[in-house]
Amino acid sequence: MWQTVGQDRAVAALQRGLAQGRQAHAYLFVGPPQVGKATLALELAKALNCEGPEPPCQECTPCRRIAAGIHADVQRVGVDVSDGGAHKDISIDQIREVGRAVSLRPFEGRCRVIIIDPADAMNEAAQNAFLKTLEEPPPDVVFVLITSRPQALRPTIRSRCQRLDLPPLPVPHAEEALRQRWDVPPRQAQLLARLSRGRLGWAIAAHQDEEMMRVRHEALMDIRALPGRTIQERFAYASEVAGRFSRDRATVLAVLDLWREWWRDILLLSSDCQDAITNLDLGDILRAEASRYHATQVVAFLRSLAASKRHLEENVNPRLALEVLMLDLPAPR
Repeated sequence: MWQTVGQDRAVAALQRGLAQGRQAHAYLFVGPPQVGKATLALELAKALNCEGPEPPCQECTPCRRIAAGIHADVQRVGVDVSDGGAHKDISIDQIREVGRAVSLRPFEGRCRVIIIDPADAMNEAAQNAFLKTLEEPPPDVVFVLITSRPQALRPTIRSRCQRLDLPPLPVPHAEEALRQRWDVPPRQAQLLARLSRGRLGWAIAAHQDEEMMRVRHEALMDIRALPGRTIQERFAYASEVAGRFSRDRATVLAVLDLWREWWRDILLLSSDCQDAITNLDLGDILRAEASRYHATQVVAFLRSLAASKRHLEENVNPRLALEVLMLDLPAPR
């Protein structure tokens, strides 16, 4: 039984390939962060090595060993953090090591599975080296590339992979899954489903780790305070976030998503659409904030915010993009 929740089309495509003995030698799983891509990659690894009657059975020795992360033929390749995070990409040395591993026959299973997550973290040299492996795929090896930025991969790599898109779940479906499968109380499930924007992995992590919700609350209070601060204080904030962007791109983009949801909620409340807000736990604060801003200001700032995020994704100077955003903040009444 496949354990990936809400990705029925992707699961069905994999099941068909396995049933017909026509699985691809390389897959590209595309979708937002924490939407279930890594979970599905492990489920595929289980299905390829399962010894049960209906793979993945979740009960046989290979399935259990893969779930525990100790199967010799399932390898996950990511950014090397052993040196304290000095590197932010997947190096050519890591990919060369993959090449050496796949030249050997599987050690304890039928199929060797290499999961590269995030694949867009491969630098140019690593992508070139990986392309050579893809051009002559070894037998009994399946690659799974995981990414939320497929455009960062070379077209020649993308063309040699079978692409499966994993979209976020509809928010009501995520809420139902949280209640039924993870026993999350209804009000909390509703909040987490909205905050996650249908990314079930994020919602589960936030339910299990109170620190995530504390960090989110602090970030939102910073967002709330910024319009009342001086230009110098705003620019200092922009400089701090820009410095973090060079080290942790994903976290900074996630902060901008918090900005968007905060100001979207203010706009909704200024239009008496309180049932549609995302930050349900901060309704009273948001209502007070909505009375301080004109809707036209908020709409203009949301457009500026979207442009800033697009510029950051296109590798515009992050400090410049964020300083422009600080200048565009709405002025309180």
